[in-house]
Amino acid sequence: MAAANAPITMRETLTLASIGINTQFITFTHVTMESDKFICVRETAPQNSIVIVDMNAPNQPLRRPITADLALMNPNSRILALKAQVQGTTQDHLQIFNIESKTKIKSHQMPEQVVFCKWITPKILGLVTQTSVYHWSIEGDSEPVKVFERTANLENNQIINYRCDPTEKWLVLIGIAPGSPEDSNKLVSEPAIMAAPPGERQAIERVASMDRRLNHMNETV
Repeated sequence: MAAANAPITMRETLTLASIGINTQFITFTHVTMESDKFICVRETAPQNSIVIVDMNAPNQPLRRPITADLALMNPNSRILALKAQVQGTTQDHLQIFNIESKTKIKSHQMPEQVVFCKWITPKILGLVTQTSVYHWSIEGDSEPVKVFERTANLENNQIINYRCDPTEKWLVLIGIAPGSPEDSNKLVSEPAIMAAPPGERQAIERVASMDRRLNHMNETV
């Protein structure tokens, strides 16, 4: 296919190594990018720190001495979500900070480990545990609210994405799992969980068969 007819075009904006990020930390477990506005890098050497790259000024990264297992910049604003395991437990301590005002917006200690986090809207942080999915609003003093429980078809799956439509009524959780013993090198995308309005929650057996309302999402599942 000719470049002019390609469905996606790409151009290099910067390399993280060129702004002082050690290549050992340029991995899926250390780098997060919730939108095209910010890149967040978690460094663990020579000291624990979080590097925030504002794509409006990529050559001026902001580095802060912070210890965390996960760091996510808000897709729209300079708000940072952090997750760190409480030592000696299976619980996670969650914090949300305003980077500009240097203030903590809120914090919460989850009674179980959070295995996946995602800003599903600029005001709601999605939290996925081994058993349930929660929504945590950055507004007010509310705690995370359970939205639905993970169904049996996503047990032992690695969660790779969580999305909502613009109405925040339709939700989709996606996981992957190893293939059959005969084809153990293959990864299988498990059925997504669709959470419709209360009373209509259901598991969709094929990702391609999702309700058309999800087509309003900004990216393809």
